[in-house]
Amino acid sequence: MQKERMDVEFALDGKTALSWLDKRSFDLVLLDIMMPGMDGFEVCSIIKENPVYKDVPVVFITAKTDSESIIKGFEIGGVDYITKPFIPSELIARVRTQVHIKKSKEKIISYLNEIELRNRNIRDSIEYAGNIQKAVLNTSLSKIGSYPESFILYLPKDILSGDFYWYYKMDDNFILAVMDCTGHGVPGALMSILGMTLLNEIVLHDRIFRSDKILENLRTKIINTLGQDQEKMRIKDGIEGAIIDFNQRTMKLNYSGAFNPLLYNHNHEMVVIRADRIPIGYYEKEQKFTLKTINIEKGDIIYLFSDGYIDQFGGSEKRKIMSKGLTDLLQKIHNLPMADQKTELFDFVSLWRGDMEQTDDILVVGIRF
Repeated sequence: MQKERMDVEFALDGKTALSWLDKRSFDLVLLDIMMPGMDGFEVCSIIKENPVYKDVPVVFITAKTDSESIIKGFEIGGVDYITKPFIPSELIARVRTQVHIKKSKEKIISYLNEIELRNRNIRDSIEYAGNIQKAVLNTSLSKIGSYPESFILYLPKDILSGDFYWYYKMDDNFILAVMDCTGHGVPGALMSILGMTLLNEIVLHDRIFRSDKILENLRTKIINTLGQDQEKMRIKDGIEGAIIDFNQRTMKLNYSGAFNPLLYNHNHEMVVIRADRIPIGYYEKEQKFTLKTINIEKGDIIYLFSDGYIDQFGGSEKRKIMSKGLTDLLQKIHNLPMADQKTELFDFVSLWRGDMEQTDDILVVGIRF
């Protein structure tokens, strides 16, 4: 084997062969079936039971050509067999092939371990980012949770979400935004953090409180931040969503929406307040967002939502829930306490989805006045 640049150790019996395996590592074992003491089958079985060298390929050299012996050799872990008398060039070719297979397998395992490590690091980073995103959202959740009756159904498709809600209260007024950013996962989450940051800037710093003006300012800031005003660097990402501002003293609610409507239940009837079909981001036409005002009465309910719920595939026909499906469901359950409505919405979409994959991030917010 010196010509083939292979180091070889010889053993005259099975016990000696096993002692060699204990002393050093080998790429392959050539094993005769008929040996003094332990036969080759027994030696192979011992090799395959030892976790240290069980992955070393075993090639049998045998004068036995009956199918029973050959099958037994493969069943206990052999990878090949060579019959006596053998042709040296064939022996070398088979050894070289099995050694190559072993080294290729080791390389693949090494790559897989490296990929697993990288994936674990990436997942840990994403989970940490998810905790940050949840902490930011929980700031709004703790504030809106103080309202007499409300719910937030928030079901990210991945660890991170492109949907977000934002709430701010001052004196007799509060502002609520329910937004859906382009994409989900990491890209959507980056856009959601940007959206929340810009809303804080618009409302807290710039002191803009009217829903249509908030959307217009948010659109301008998104365009400037993402360079969408520059033709060569134009990024098409944006946000869809809805914003309300409500005065608890006058009971007037202002609503403005970018693709996402407002559902308004008054006197047990559901009314759909349509949104403008303008994205919060780059748009070819210069168009302002519409302001729509509603006189709220005690017992009225409003619902804001992203498109994740209505776009979920499922049911017997594997189709979307659609806007009508959600509207009909909310009309059916609107008399329930808000916490129970959240449960009903969750149960319905879970049953509807069945074993299908969640299509998108899901966000539904309801408030009873």
